[in-house]
Amino acid sequence: MGLAGAQRATLKKFHIEAKTDWEDFLYEGNSYPLRHLSAHSVIYQGEKDTYKFVVTYGLHCFAKDAQEHSLSLTYSDARETRQINLERYYASKNLRAIIENLDQNKLMYETATEKYFNIELINSLNGELEPYKVCFHFFKENRLLRMHVTSAFFDREGKKITNKSCSIFKIAKDTKDRPRNRGIPKETRNR
Repeated sequence: MGLAGAQRATLKKFHIEAKTDWEDFLYEGNSYPLRHLSAHSVIYQGEKDTYKFVVTYGLHCFAKDAQEHSLSLTYSDARETRQINLERYYASKNLRAIIENLDQNKLMYETATEKYFNIELINSLNGELEPYKVCFHFFKENRLLRMHVTSAFFDREGKKITNKSCSIFKIAKDTKDRPRNRGIPKETRNR
């Protein structure tokens, strides 16, 4: 069993309430793999503590209805059905590397409902560098630190970020210090 297989086997024993593997989809005779959105773990080494998160992904990382690059093909998880969006799909292939490097001075921002950050990413469909927004929920589930990517997309609204920023280490510490199973966000229960 390779490393990826060993990680998947390990994640299954965690009994998390989220989809851990996404099935490939077919469109116009071509197969589009979604293995890059399989659940995995990530470790952030801080100055005082080490934080290990189980990372899962939501449907909105590669699907969005009624947009320019949305297909007539839909995809479902346990919560909803949406049109596959090729722009989001191709960009989602970068998510794992982005998440594995969150400890490299990327600041996160917080609203009442989510945490997110913006980076510059090349859009595979037009070749341009654009702002890419990644949205998360952080919580504890069965003694595990969880990170669920709820959505990821090219942010063309151009809104100025006015929220207070913090590092992944602050979020990790706050998540670790929370009581266990205080509440699992409904968006993360997608299996």
